[in-house]
Amino acid sequence: MKKSILILICFFTIFISEAQKADLSIKTLNVDLNANGLIDVIILRTNKLELKIDNKNYTIPYDLLGFEFLSQLSFRNNILIISGYNSGSGAYSWTYKFRNNKLTKKIELIGYDDFNKWISGNITTSVNTITNKWIVDLEEYNHANGIMESKKHTGKILIRKIDLTDIKKQDINKLTEIGMKYWH
Repeated sequence: MKKSILILICFFTIFISEAQKADLSIKTLNVDLNANGLIDVIILRTNKLELKIDNKNYTIPYDLLGFEFLSQLSFRNNILIISGYNSGSGAYSWTYKFRNNKLTKKIELIGYDDFNKWISGNITTSVNTITNKWIVDLEEYNHANGIMESKKHTGKILIRKIDLTDIKKQDINKLTEIGMKYWH
């Protein structure tokens, strides 16, 4: 058991160290986010994303999304992926997936994932905001039994459609609270 814990500590120390060194290969993303024929621009800054969509300017601070550092910004198959992480004694990451809704003509959140790892366990939350279904996978060390135990929780969430240009702190809090109620 002590070996397992030591290996986990080493693994996550290396993981966090390497993640903090990661340099995103792009500093500006030029894509047509809303499929209207106009190129939209997303510029990476130290602590925020600057967006120019249809000649309107928007800013998304990383801390609004729950993280300190951006780890991924990509646009594939008409899906914008924004991922980030926090430094600390564990591993903490958040991923947001946005896609243009042709009916509403808004770039809406379609998926949210977070991962939290600490020395004696981890929790993964995944939310599909199209179906409003969520899954929480929890793995924790049971000290009394001396083993890792896994639990899976599922449910539904009522949440407004979240537009890329209109993200509210209460929206993010509602998403992060799903898994946090299972984290001891």
